[in-house]
Amino acid sequence: MVLSQQGSVAALAVDILRIPDEGLPLDVKVGAEELRLPQAAEVTFPILVRILGRLARVAEQVYFQGVISGTMSTPCSRCVESAAHDFEVETQVMFLPPSAADAHEDAEAVGLEDEPDIYVHDGTKLDLAPSVYDQIVLAFPVQPLCRPDCAGLCHICGGNLNEASCACRAESGDPRFALLKNLSFSEPS
Repeated sequence: MVLSQQGSVAALAVDILRIPDEGLPLDVKVGAEELRLPQAAEVTFPILVRILGRLARVAEQVYFQGVISGTMSTPCSRCVESAAHDFEVETQVMFLPPSAADAHEDAEAVGLEDEPDIYVHDGTKLDLAPSVYDQIVLAFPVQPLCRPDCAGLCHICGGNLNEASCACRAESGDPRFALLKNLSFSEPS
């Protein structure tokens, strides 16, 4: 049995008792609006986000290991043109029952490393949407570029230097000292 749906966030809400002992393969495609991703005009998701992996149940704990992939379109940080960025994030998530959540907070104080992300389920259903949301937000590029050699915008006229060279005169030096260029000094006698 494979849990596979397209365009529905309901596929990310899984009944824990439906997960067999051998695990449950998951292949879901959902839109940004179903994941409650930021819906700013600057950031769009032109294709559905794909969640591919496996859910495994061990007693009351549920583990998800898989890959979240898709494409986001953001403005370039240099020229402000639209730039598409593919992302593919490998993820491990652990869902604890409500009773174990408090015990995990104590274990966190010890400083366990390489632990999967930890969330809490309600005992009957778990929702993968918050963990998928977190992974996608972490995949946002820090400085998105339309291309590695983007020339950006002219700091004088604002023209896109990728499209044409600018006729503005490039001034050297610190603009805060520009007034000093107009000073004239008399010769000492």
